[in-house]
Amino acid sequence: MMKRLMLLVPAFLMIQGNQARAFDCAKAGTETEKLICSDSALKQADDDLGQAWRKARARLGEAEFDMLRQNQRAWLKTRDGRCGYGSDAERVDCLKQQTTQRTLIIAARPRTGPGGGAEMVPFAKVQEGSKTAYEIEIAGVRFAEPGGAGEVAFNKAVDKLVGEAPFTEKIDFETAGQLSYNQSISLEYAAPNLVSALVQTWRYDGGAHGNYFFSSVNVSPQTGELTYDTLFPEKAKATLADACKSRLRAHDADQALSRAQVAEMMSPDYAKTILTAAGNLSAWTFDTNGARVHFSPYELAPYAAGSFECRLPLDLLRDLSKAGQHLPQ
Repeated sequence: MMKRLMLLVPAFLMIQGNQARAFDCAKAGTETEKLICSDSALKQADDDLGQAWRKARARLGEAEFDMLRQNQRAWLKTRDGRCGYGSDAERVDCLKQQTTQRTLIIAARPRTGPGGGAEMVPFAKVQEGSKTAYEIEIAGVRFAEPGGAGEVAFNKAVDKLVGEAPFTEKIDFETAGQLSYNQSISLEYAAPNLVSALVQTWRYDGGAHGNYFFSSVNVSPQTGELTYDTLFPEKAKATLADACKSRLRAHDADQALSRAQVAEMMSPDYAKTILTAAGNLSAWTFDTNGARVHFSPYELAPYAAGSFECRLPLDLLRDLSKAGQHLPQ
């Protein structure tokens, strides 16, 4: 399936001092506020985000919350642009999707699964940009007090991701736009036996356009990081790759490109790339339906074709796995 990436979209909250609260629809003034109030499901999503924000304020220290608040303000500045196109219905759907995704981070809860038991909290890292330095916005989740080997491994992986951000990188020329680096780390699945996080990164280095990337963090909270070798025998790789290819060929095409056009754009080595990805969990995420293998732009086709993913059903994973206790239950 091809997909478009929308990173770091702000929630619809009124931020005052140390709190965020859902606004009163009787006082809705902006076009976005009126859209939120026009749809009960979107308004509920906005209210849920407000509740998650208040809980985050109670869970975080002053310095951590201040960083998260700065991150939230950056989202508010870009909110209208992220979901500012199309019909009112399309904009409502966009706002609903992005508000729900943002709530997962602020509430530090998974999109699917019962939860991992140990407390997780949101965090943010920000840096103001300049003509030669990157504007950085990072938000994600981490274990509040990691105990098990997997919880420690998860936090180390998150720290490594943050450490790879270009906080100290400089350039010696003026670009057409602001150098930027945006990253979100959200939970796709969490249970006592498995925690799976999706990492979405957008980076603009001053060229014709930016680029975005996918990666993941998968751990067993008690035992440590999960790898392909942990879950599957070597011989399963080809079967997984074939299943992935068949699902990519049957994807729902982006409106801008037909299936035939996408097929023509596929790299001659796309089958080899899929086989490599099938044996490497670095771009796999898990949920209650199975797994998704994520492919960033350029991996399978030119940038214009966008990103891709294939979904591997849970029944297939269970049939092939040698360690089913680590799969979604």
